[in-house]
Amino acid sequence: MLTVDYAARRSIVEPARLRRFFGARSIAVVGASPSSSWARNLLNSLELGGGVKDVRFVHPKYDEVFGKPTVPTLRDLTEPVDMAYIMVGSNRVDGILADAAAAGIKNAVVLASGYGETGADGRDRQHRLARSAVEFDLTVMGPNTIGFINAVDGVAPWAVATETAPVAGPVGAVFESGSMARATYQFAQAHGVGSTLWASVGNSAVLTSLDVLDYLIEDDNTRAVALFLETVREPDRLFALGRKALEAGKPIVVYKAGRSEEGMRSAMAHTGAMATDDAVVDAAFRQAGMVRVESIEELVATAGVFGYSPRLPRGRRMGVVTSSGGGCNIIADLAAVNGLALPAWQQDTNARLAAHLPEFASVLNPLDTTGFGHARARPRPTKAEDDLMEIAVEDAGIDFMFSMMTPLPDERPADPAFIESRMGIIGEIVTAAPVPVFLSSNTCLDVSPYARSLLAQNDLFLLPGVDLAVTALGHVARWVEQRDALAAGTPDEADPPAAAPALAAGPAAGTWAEDEGRALLTAAGVPVVPARLVTSAAEAAAAAAEFGGPVAMKICSRAIAHKSDIGGVLLGVADADAAATAYGTILARVAREVPAADVRGVLVSPMREPGQELLVGVTVDATFGPVLAVGLGGVWVEVMKDTSLRVLPVDAREVRRMLADLKGAALLHGARGGRAADLDALSEAVVAISRAALSVGPGLDTLEVNPLRVNGDRVEALDVLVTTTAREDS
Repeated sequence: MLTVDYAARRSIVEPARLRRFFGARSIAVVGASPSSSWARNLLNSLELGGGVKDVRFVHPKYDEVFGKPTVPTLRDLTEPVDMAYIMVGSNRVDGILADAAAAGIKNAVVLASGYGETGADGRDRQHRLARSAVEFDLTVMGPNTIGFINAVDGVAPWAVATETAPVAGPVGAVFESGSMARATYQFAQAHGVGSTLWASVGNSAVLTSLDVLDYLIEDDNTRAVALFLETVREPDRLFALGRKALEAGKPIVVYKAGRSEEGMRSAMAHTGAMATDDAVVDAAFRQAGMVRVESIEELVATAGVFGYSPRLPRGRRMGVVTSSGGGCNIIADLAAVNGLALPAWQQDTNARLAAHLPEFASVLNPLDTTGFGHARARPRPTKAEDDLMEIAVEDAGIDFMFSMMTPLPDERPADPAFIESRMGIIGEIVTAAPVPVFLSSNTCLDVSPYARSLLAQNDLFLLPGVDLAVTALGHVARWVEQRDALAAGTPDEADPPAAAPALAAGPAAGTWAEDEGRALLTAAGVPVVPARLVTSAAEAAAAAAEFGGPVAMKICSRAIAHKSDIGGVLLGVADADAAATAYGTILARVAREVPAADVRGVLVSPMREPGQELLVGVTVDATFGPVLAVGLGGVWVEVMKDTSLRVLPVDAREVRRMLADLKGAALLHGARGGRAADLDALSEAVVAISRAALSVGPGLDTLEVNPLRVNGDRVEALDVLVTTTAREDS
């Protein structure tokens, strides 16, 4: 396979280069025929954008297209342009790139498909394109891309149909799907979510979604980023950019296609890139400080509220004022689903609100202003919900306020005094409020240009419908918690703990015997229940006598991964005599069930008092590498599927967050009369297990401690399974 110099590739897609790329003011359209809808759409988009005044045409067959003269090749241009938009088949693209370089052009967009998404030949073609770009010092978007819209500068080389001029705003967006980029752009435009940049990267032969993300993080006009991913190609860089965005105070909202196995196969077929396990992706986004959403509508709404909100809530306590009783019920249900609290109003707030409500009204949170408010005379051009919201925002028990608004007019009324004055007052209430205030429409209505102007003039943003609004606010609350937790960090967070050297090693490929796995854990600092490896009945009796009391006895062999399945484990062996007998029993069972097994002996260890059992495992994901899973043992893992995942390495603070994620986390705090676990000791033990796994190196397949038993401050690994595989890089 052809290779690409990735350091050289990065040099042509760094943010400084992309500022020039996305700011192109002169464009040569190559290969546009008069009958091409792509070309007509492109010209329409450029005209609507208004920022590109110099458009030239290159075609070897036509003297003119769309009423404009052509030149045969880019080399025939009298002076270089900022960008070439290439509309030819994949078999001609390489030659056009060579022409562009010869003409002094530094930027190109490639529309053609037929590359990595089509199989081995297409992948080779895509690698050749990437190598040409590096060789010619060309920043290339695509192939298989529709282009981008830079709404701030009015630069819109966008080859799909659009009807309106771009709306500039604070949200930057990058997509790995052209059709979804187009559909989501239209949804955003219709709901008043303006953008800095809306880009479709296509197959990412040169310019990738993460390159554009890097640019948007550095862009002064962008306050939030919407990211549509089909695959994750550079996991280490994803984490680095997540940290960079957190430091810049810019939330990244991600929609990742391909949650199901069918979806992953579809994403792979579409992009030609490797898909990865969705649960691992979910954990990775969380570690990177990104918000993952479930739909493209959520993507727009959540990025919009981040982008347009100068203040974000510091907690989950939401106050609600609305003029709809049914709306109150809907909001309460959605709040519960999205982890938002609805505290009762404080006593002083309650009294102030009651003074403006009829006697029959209930002063609750959410607050229904009732129809009485619509009939009551008001001293200023407001509605009841506006006045009561102004009171409620002062409540000391809430972190933010939410209100549903009745629909705004599509057109400017003949007498606009009331609506324009009202919106001015709402703007003043929101600005003066001691907590952030968020507004939404009742349903997901389009926002007309007039309504958009009302909102913009008063620094207001209207979320698209109550469902998306409350969902987005749940994402906002979680992101704020995530940001604060990740920002707190630890002193050594910049340099995560290195893997411990493996002082003991098992086979290069296959299952390790348990004594080898125990030695690995011990070398990494994992507390392990004591054990003796014995090779005779007498040694078994001596070990049992040494430990005193009941012991556990287990076969030890590389050939037997699941010891209980073949009767290779005996628990509660009472004393030395019983241990001698048990030794013979275990060996007899193994000889019968696995006669060819190379037996190293029998492990004897003391029985432990009951405690909470956890499963701690590390497996290797094809994209992200070693991944840590922590779950409560027994039914919690097997039936409830109660596990938390993180990409390694992790520190103890991150493990504490993993433990808090578990549905059964209360059991670790002493629920139902149990003894509370020492979470610090437990977290350190899990970190040590992850160190042990990393110390195995690239040959690691699985390391599983099951169970890791915790009883108060005693944390011990009772059993360990390690498997390795022969890898090319091991």
